[in-house]
Amino acid sequence: MARVFVDTNVLFPFSVMDLMLALTEDAIHEVLWTEALLAEWERVIVRTQRRPAESAARITASIREFFADSRVGEEEYQDLVAEMPGDDPDDRQHMAAAAAGGAIAIITWNRDDFPSEPLARRGIRVVDPDEYLSELIVELPQEIVDTVARMAAGKRRPPMSPHDLADSLAKAGVPNFTARLSLFFNLRRR
Repeated sequence: MARVFVDTNVLFPFSVMDLMLALTEDAIHEVLWTEALLAEWERVIVRTQRRPAESAARITASIREFFADSRVGEEEYQDLVAEMPGDDPDDRQHMAAAAAGGAIAIITWNRDDFPSEPLARRGIRVVDPDEYLSELIVELPQEIVDTVARMAAGKRRPPMSPHDLADSLAKAGVPNFTARLSLFFNLRRR
């Protein structure tokens, strides 16, 4: 199973975060995380008033509990931080954690923050979520469709069909992926 490191900015909106974690639950990939990543996410989500502090803390606590095996401890990557390119300390920690955790990709909306050439020498691609998910559905179409169908079936507030969930994901910034996904659900209807 491929390991990926998902940058904090991909964890907004929640539909993309939910999909990335659901794909981990279904053993499609493994999303790696660090305490630094979760702390950054909590700070941003509260500062931008997308969630109150208590709600954000519950979400990160759930990630710690249900995805404990995906954690990359600071002791595993701290020595690599100084070797990472760039000026942003958070990004350098993320790159070091991705390298220490054996990630094949860093998934981010800010590709410029993660210099692709030095990371490629470590076997890590830098890719945006739409591109990554589009490649994944081509490689594993049935598995991805099954995960999205399972996610949709679990939605209660509000209830969602797979098409509703695809629409939500398209609005969240992964339109190419959802176009491919919708084709599979349209084929299932026939």
